[in-house]
Amino acid sequence: MIRSRAATRIRLGLLLLAPAMASAQTAVTSGAGIDYQPSILRAADSSLLLVFERLDGSFSGDLYLTRSLDDGESWSTPVAIEATAANERHPALLQLGDGSYALFYLKGSGAASSFRLHRATSADGIGFTEQGQLQLGWVTGGEVNPHLIRHPDGTLTLTYHRLSGSSYVAQSSDNGLSWDQLKTAIAAGNSQLPRIAFRPSDGRYLLTYQVGSSPLSMYAKTSTDVRDWSAAPIDFAVSGDNHDSLPVLMPDGAFVAFYIHANGAQYDIYSRRSTDGMNFESPLAQIESADASDVQPHPLVGTSPDVVQLYWGRESPVGSSAYDIYRKREAIVADGVFHGGFE
Repeated sequence: MIRSRAATRIRLGLLLLAPAMASAQTAVTSGAGIDYQPSILRAADSSLLLVFERLDGSFSGDLYLTRSLDDGESWSTPVAIEATAANERHPALLQLGDGSYALFYLKGSGAASSFRLHRATSADGIGFTEQGQLQLGWVTGGEVNPHLIRHPDGTLTLTYHRLSGSSYVAQSSDNGLSWDQLKTAIAAGNSQLPRIAFRPSDGRYLLTYQVGSSPLSMYAKTSTDVRDWSAAPIDFAVSGDNHDSLPVLMPDGAFVAFYIHANGAQYDIYSRRSTDGMNFESPLAQIESADASDVQPHPLVGTSPDVVQLYWGRESPVGSSAYDIYRKREAIVADGVFHGGFE
């Protein structure tokens, strides 16, 4: 049944009148340690798994996992799943077709050139075993910040960037055991944090990434050929200071990209929606907190085309480097409600 826009607006209006708990912001983690960079998924058994990096005072990380059996209302005590003397950061968690799990992350120590991307696997989502470095065709190190999606046919698509260099995409047809060696560039120059979404209905990819240092500008690209990213970049968020984008595909076929924007001393979270990967609706405010800085938004898409669960890292107070993982139960992503005003 085709849903009218008027019906959608009415339903969203009812959401706005729902109890405050529906959109409450609650902590998933707490206590000592800098908890940052969540990777969230809904498992086949409907439980939620969240992997995040926990940093020490020198910003060296280990990876922790927590689980929810009640759709995110409560969480287990986080346990370390990748914790060595090396620096392990930026997790990307997937569940594979056979029900097992694959975790991807950067790992290194000392010089930045030591960083490589690694993979660990788990049969049950509890204990993970490292399987070694991803072979992506590079002789020297410096690959960081993996982001992965799984296609309906089981293909994995990985985006990452080389430190002080360009961003790249690679694919695997064997659950991440091996990867193509093509080193396909997707964004040139000092491009960072490339992240990708895919729409199976028309084979369209949406890529978002950031460029610069301080401030950072954000751009988007779209393509129906994973090997061809020659199209000109689209200005996504180029006014002010913008970071940490992540695009996702919604159940109605629309793309929604989350990101953060600096408002004074702190960062707040916004989203923008697009039906074609080229034209984006105005920014929609998701998290605005005068007394906190909110970063690295990671949405959990469900069955609704209008609402996601949202997870991110929150620093409170601003400037303290005291981060915990937070959750918003219902983040509205449809157009027509709460449009922002800095574009």
